[in-house]
Amino acid sequence: MSIGYIGKRQLRHAHPLALVVAVALSSWASAVFGVSQEPPAGNWSLRLVDWESDAPLAGVHLSFPDLSESGVTDSLGVASLASEADLLRIVATRVGYARMDTVVARPEDGTMVELRLTRSTIALPSLTVQAVRSGTDSRQLARQMFEREVAIGAVGMTRTEVRAVPAVAETDVFRSLQSVSGVASVNDFGAELFVRGGSADQVAVLLDGAPVFGPYHMFGMFGLFNPDVVESAELYKGSIPARYGGSLSGVVSARQRTGGTTGTRVSGGLSGVGLRAALDGRLPSSDGRWLAAGRKATIDLPGVDVPFAFHDLNLGLHLYPSEEHRVGISVLASEDRFSWDFLGVGASLRSDWTNLVSSVMWSWVRGNRITSDVTGYFSRYEGRIEVGAEQSGLSTRNRIGAGGVRAQIAVRGEATGVRTGLLVEGGPVSLRGSMAPGAYMQGETSGTFLHASAFAEVEHWVGALRLAPGVRLGTERNSAGVFAEPRLSARYHLGAFAISGSLDRSVQFLSTLRDDRHVVPGAPMWFLRGEDQPVSVAEGISASLDYWRGSAWTGSATAWTRRFTDIPSWHPESVRDLSALEYHGGNAYGWEMSLERHGGLLRGWVSYQYARIKLRDNEGQEYWPRWDRRHEIDATLNLQDLRCFSASFRTTVGSGTPFWFPAGRFHGLRYDPRRPGLNPGHDDFPILSNVQGRMPYYGRVDISARYAFHWGSVAIVPFVTIPNLTGRQNVLTYGSGTGVNEDRVLSPRHQLPLFPFIGVDFRY
Repeated sequence: MSIGYIGKRQLRHAHPLALVVAVALSSWASAVFGVSQEPPAGNWSLRLVDWESDAPLAGVHLSFPDLSESGVTDSLGVASLASEADLLRIVATRVGYARMDTVVARPEDGTMVELRLTRSTIALPSLTVQAVRSGTDSRQLARQMFEREVAIGAVGMTRTEVRAVPAVAETDVFRSLQSVSGVASVNDFGAELFVRGGSADQVAVLLDGAPVFGPYHMFGMFGLFNPDVVESAELYKGSIPARYGGSLSGVVSARQRTGGTTGTRVSGGLSGVGLRAALDGRLPSSDGRWLAAGRKATIDLPGVDVPFAFHDLNLGLHLYPSEEHRVGISVLASEDRFSWDFLGVGASLRSDWTNLVSSVMWSWVRGNRITSDVTGYFSRYEGRIEVGAEQSGLSTRNRIGAGGVRAQIAVRGEATGVRTGLLVEGGPVSLRGSMAPGAYMQGETSGTFLHASAFAEVEHWVGALRLAPGVRLGTERNSAGVFAEPRLSARYHLGAFAISGSLDRSVQFLSTLRDDRHVVPGAPMWFLRGEDQPVSVAEGISASLDYWRGSAWTGSATAWTRRFTDIPSWHPESVRDLSALEYHGGNAYGWEMSLERHGGLLRGWVSYQYARIKLRDNEGQEYWPRWDRRHEIDATLNLQDLRCFSASFRTTVGSGTPFWFPAGRFHGLRYDPRRPGLNPGHDDFPILSNVQGRMPYYGRVDISARYAFHWGSVAIVPFVTIPNLTGRQNVLTYGSGTGVNEDRVLSPRHQLPLFPFIGVDFRY
């Protein structure tokens, strides 16, 4: 639901005849405002309607904080006000509808301004973190996020939009988020998010407020979230609100569905990934809703010789003991396993990881001004990477157990609102590797983290200017002193346009141990900074121009720059232990543009982004990280509501990503996912130089088509998805060739080929 309605909600112009009739029939409302039935020049005419049905809303209480006036709409939802102001702030409340707090611009032709209220069982104030129900309409969710707070570049994805993006085998939340501006896609195999110059582990992933440390299936090819379960996902890029902490580049906050309001519903599907099913309904003897869903997959894709299996389970329960209270319980459990045999020589790369993510939330709403939320959560992650023979393999194991409590309260006035809260989180983190050479990591590092923090967010209106400063202060047991994460954001409204700016600083304690030169498929390996190791810091500036026109079109243009300090970088060669860990710094900057159409037969979005990322190692040598894709154009179109047929299209074109040229050969035991290095004849490996090149440009076209068959309340929806429709051989990486100059000959290894996936979804 809408939280603070900041900015022009939706400006419509009524027919002049309708305006005359409305004014004539609303004489008593005009009397309330002290204006005559023949309104003089300078009057405002307002009409309040229902968002979904367009029905006029009578009895809506209106207040105008800048003018100290108030009133009520008549039976046609019409009210008038005498004011010469060109910008008018309006606060609208009505039982059963979300509170609206908006600024509108006077129409140049003097016609009526139409405002649309959304239904809600509980009206929450501007600074509420958790809404009762997120909008299922793409524009509604986008507008909610835009008006909730000044967070530049924040985007939302509903289930409808997730299904609108073609993906490998089946729809995927993370791959859908990859299609928006500000997020770089590195290759066909990864659903990981690289946001505004940062690596994938610098994007925190939350499910109902609980952190998720292994948010991907199949070493990053699929997102962890079942598309039938997630109601919506919000992505914050760079300009992260103060209540979120611990990540440098972004936050993905996803919510499970609350369940059905009537009888039991069943949905799911069968695809090239596997089988999934979801059931939801309403508790028979109370005002509560439940959800249960599962997914099981076994994958052996053409051209990808990696037998893989995963499964996950979601449970949810939401109770509404009264109008003021809400209780929610959320659980996600998952397991991944894969085994990759090397040329039948008796050696393989094996990996598995499990997630358990659980949370309990209680919300209390006191009228329209005070809201409090308390969330307790526990998240456990275990991962393993093992290479070598089945009985004598060398393994690396990772384990995290994070528990925490987050409490916050929001108080909202007419011109000022404050949200403040506390977070306490801690748990063990261990990373253990075999001592013998050849493992992913040698040695051990383990410890227990504990940090506490407090945050405050303030918003204040000065005419059409909205100021939104915030700060997060805290301490971490393994780090000296107090860390600070200040944010300062502001937005100025100019009719259909809004100009925003933001300054921010973020810190991060937990990071993954990743090998960016030899990308290793397998479980992510997290490590905790020791007392003698620095925390990572990112500082950024961003500015944007946003455009809202009617109910169909939105657009934005954003420029940003970020500076990174003490980013862990691990480029191991013959020795694979933490002694090879370095802390690098660097800069990133770029700009992005996007245009989105929300309504009509053909809807979708198109974006262009430019980004330049350069890091420096401990010797001052500069290099480009592998996610430095300079240019990227992404277009997603969705044809829907054409009887029972729908189709979607996505194309991505981008410049090539960096790679390191080989400098020679290494003879001996060394971990490499392509060659185990533990058998005779397999002890010869390339050594990479500091000289970088770029792969050829990347291009890909995906299409998907669906047709729904209906039999009463049953719907069967077969679909076909064709990734890489043009069959372009995009380069994944280069390996050394053979011959006299074998170190100078590069052999390309390609990404996904053209291959159709057929499946079927069902609903009952």
